[in-house]
Amino acid sequence: MGTSASSRGSGKNQPMVPPWADDQPGTPVPPAPPKRFQAFRTSFGKYLKGGDRGDLRKSLSHYARTSTGGSTVGPRRFGSVYTTGGQLYEVLRSLGGDGSTAAERGLSRDELTGQPLDVVCQRLSEALAPENGDSDRIREAIDEAMLEVLGEGDFNADQLDAETINQILGEYLSQSIFQEIVEEVGGSWANAPDEQRTPDAEAELLEVIRVVVDKNLGHRLAETGEMNQADVHRFMRESVTEVWREWESYDE
Repeated sequence: MGTSASSRGSGKNQPMVPPWADDQPGTPVPPAPPKRFQAFRTSFGKYLKGGDRGDLRKSLSHYARTSTGGSTVGPRRFGSVYTTGGQLYEVLRSLGGDGSTAAERGLSRDELTGQPLDVVCQRLSEALAPENGDSDRIREAIDEAMLEVLGEGDFNADQLDAETINQILGEYLSQSIFQEIVEEVGGSWANAPDEQRTPDAEAELLEVIRVVVDKNLGHRLAETGEMNQADVHRFMRESVTEVWREWESYDE
């Protein structure tokens, strides 16, 4: 879980929103404030050291408001995630049905059924991950989401009913946000007092993200019924905006 061991986080010269990840290309991005990660990383370091969930809330507040520019800017960072999420939905729905749409991407329902799930995850990632700086993050998010919801073992396409697909989409979005935050913690991971504290903190962070994503995305997916790529893209974008607004509201 996570990438904390090797993560350095973004530097001072990196833009608030990488051009290839921006879901509002052409719209001006505000300049990054100096030391925009300092308060976030300091609070997360305190959380790692002492385990106080209040420090975790403070770190998420700083991350949303200052590190990423608030709810009007931060959600723009996940454009590739939203686009791939829509594609993932259509492929999974196809695999759970007649398989025709998935086959157009080289994913045969008959060939994948009965294969080890990790092999199927790899095939999905190869077919859907974009060729940009988010490729590895999205590949991992797809893998983790499929394994978390479907469990280990062989792939059974008949498992892919609407509820299961919605669970995978929620986990995929949670994993995408989680990976971004874990990477941006950077050197503050060194504040962990022992080896066990790092995976424990990662698990706690992921669960916090899952709860807030489910609250904002879950009902959108469940109440809509038949969807397409554009719907899923929009729902994920709207949900991340609401997540950022909630984190911005946390007391310092």
